[in-house]
Amino acid sequence: MIVWLNGAFGAGKTTVAAELCRRLPGARRFDPEWIGGLLRRIRPVPTGDYQDLAAWRRWTVRVGGLAARGGQPVVVPMTLLRPDYRAEILDGLRGRRVPVRHVVLRVPADVLRARIDADQIEAGAQGWRHRHVDRALVELDDLAGREPDTFVVDNHGRSPAEVAADICIRLGLRD
Repeated sequence: MIVWLNGAFGAGKTTVAAELCRRLPGARRFDPEWIGGLLRRIRPVPTGDYQDLAAWRRWTVRVGGLAARGGQPVVVPMTLLRPDYRAEILDGLRGRRVPVRHVVLRVPADVLRARIDADQIEAGAQGWRHRHVDRALVELDDLAGREPDTFVVDNHGRSPAEVAADICIRLGLRD
């Protein structure tokens, strides 16, 4: 099973992914950003967003499918805003017989912006992240009612452990 953690930049995907991997025996993390970084080194990205590369989407499905073969949960922290890209990737994984549970982490806009400003690890990405906050909030707002195997979890005012426990309960996973 793949647990795809989606959400605006600053929603806590990486932190919650680490907590899920800590809680779930055998769980592994797969970050499609690794593929994006590799592709940036070997080919131009005209738009500046590697998600616009068809190769990134294809390789994300391939590598995600391989990672899920072991039978243990695979946790993927990655923002997917464009509905067509989201469908291409998530349906592509399902087409490989990989169960996908799509979890959207919800955080208020002011908290997202404060988290982005406070991030010292990826400070160079602040401008990019700020420019995409409003779009992310609009696009991801009601996905639970529109897309299969999708649910929303509030990730504000709770610890990563509480959020991960909530996700485990909703997915029927033991932690």
